[in-house]
Amino acid sequence: MSTNFQPGLPGLLSATALPATRTAAPIRLLALTTVPVGDQPVGVAVAANGNAYVTNTASNDVTVINTATDTVIVPSIPVGINPIGVAVAPNGKAYVVNRGSNDVTVIDTATNTVVCTPIPVGTNPFAVAVAPNGKIYVTNQTSDDVSVIPPFPTLTSISPNQGPTAGGTPVTLLGTNLTGATVTIGGNPATGVNVNPGGTAIHAFTPPGAPGPATVTVTTDGGCASLVNGFTYVSPSHATSLTATPALAKLFPPHVYFPFLTATLKDLVTGLPVPGQTITFKTGTHVLGTATTNAQGTAKLDETLTFPLILANGGYDAFFAGTGTLLPSSAHGEILTP
Repeated sequence: MSTNFQPGLPGLLSATALPATRTAAPIRLLALTTVPVGDQPVGVAVAANGNAYVTNTASNDVTVINTATDTVIVPSIPVGINPIGVAVAPNGKAYVVNRGSNDVTVIDTATNTVVCTPIPVGTNPFAVAVAPNGKIYVTNQTSDDVSVIPPFPTLTSISPNQGPTAGGTPVTLLGTNLTGATVTIGGNPATGVNVNPGGTAIHAFTPPGAPGPATVTVTTDGGCASLVNGFTYVSPSHATSLTATPALAKLFPPHVYFPFLTATLKDLVTGLPVPGQTITFKTGTHVLGTATTNAQGTAKLDETLTFPLILANGGYDAFFAGTGTLLPSSAHGEILTP
């Protein structure tokens, strides 16, 4: 009960009943899991592999969380300035919008590493979304527009996959989303680049390069793709000559004067003997054996036990299979009977 003034009757008090006071229910505190990340986290997106990618706008990085265990597996992937939005495409590429640097960083969620150089967009980009056709859409708040990033390119092959160091080898590269691509081999730009209308093939000519394997990279407005050590530069091939010495024998009675078959290999461009190369000796269809050329370019094979076969076939043949820089050659060794 409480006392109050009766409305319309000044000074007259009356007793009226007020509703009973209800007791509040106790507040239940939720035991939520918290995962420490970088400074001022803003955006988050989950990839198909189950990892969550969190943009930290003040620390200019992305933190990767394993959603199965709610633990951080990569504390910091450095990106651009003030990352805000993030989206993951079906191909596993995470697109991070950097508001302060006006660009987009691409992260490969398979390796959790940044790929290619940042993609420039409009001024003060904010949100990002992936379309079913693979295009990336980024809203730009200050420039009042939307940037459309083409689908990420792929590169599956290059043919042929080797050529001379002088360059000029015509090559064909196959992949997807290659429209507008530039090509580098070993970091040097290819020439005569021509992309087919479907963006699935590139025809180009190799630039000069150093001997050995070189990485092939295509770059488009949507990203880049590489074949690590996909092309091999080889030094110019030199012609060779192989000289086989005759096998000497007396027929009556049979007797071998020299117990070795010998063959000498020479580089016809330099005129020098070629050491350290394998020479194969055959007679008819029978392989007599192999031997390695010495400092004088000569390979020797013992013929003592195989001479009857050599005699029956009217001599022997020596073969050099060639290398990446030396062309193959062969020679025939006759039988001389003094």
